[in-house]
Amino acid sequence: MRMGLEPSAHMTQAHRFTAAVMVLLAALPVAAQRGGGANSPIALPPGDAANGKTLVAANKCFDCHRIGETGSRVGPDLSAIGAAGRTAERLTAALVAPDDEVLPENRYVRVVTKEGATVTGRLLNQDAFTVQLMSDKDELKSYPKSTLRGLTILDKGLMPSYAATLTSQQVADIVNYLASLKGVQQTGVAK
Repeated sequence: MRMGLEPSAHMTQAHRFTAAVMVLLAALPVAAQRGGGANSPIALPPGDAANGKTLVAANKCFDCHRIGETGSRVGPDLSAIGAAGRTAERLTAALVAPDDEVLPENRYVRVVTKEGATVTGRLLNQDAFTVQLMSDKDELKSYPKSTLRGLTILDKGLMPSYAATLTSQQVADIVNYLASLKGVQQTGVAK
């Protein structure tokens, strides 16, 4: 049995990708792996942010996410993800293992009405009487709890893993692009 991180011939594509990501992450400075600090720069793997921007559009990220004025509100807004203090490791993990860490503000719920209709969406708010969510069709929905047969907070997010579909270089390109997103300028256009 091999114990190294280098890919072997009997590994699946997903295993080879995971091994490549582990090697990439091992090369990052320890402070970046631990989150650095609010003022610490993000240590990035070698990547091309311009290509990352193209890959974000090509991989249908805008079907759920928003950057500036482009995209959907179903998933988290990524316009300022680079200013949010997320390390390269966490950005990479969000692409290849998105269910490992789903932040509370990004939890999804499934509601079932008394009529049997099922709606899944991102939980926006709930109180003693109502549940508000953003549906997968980018629609704001509000349901009185008295009209629901069931309400389930989902353990898994709706974002797919890109471990089997992107190369480690493509992941590095996307991570570099996301790290460059610092928010909205005065003109209303994301950097």
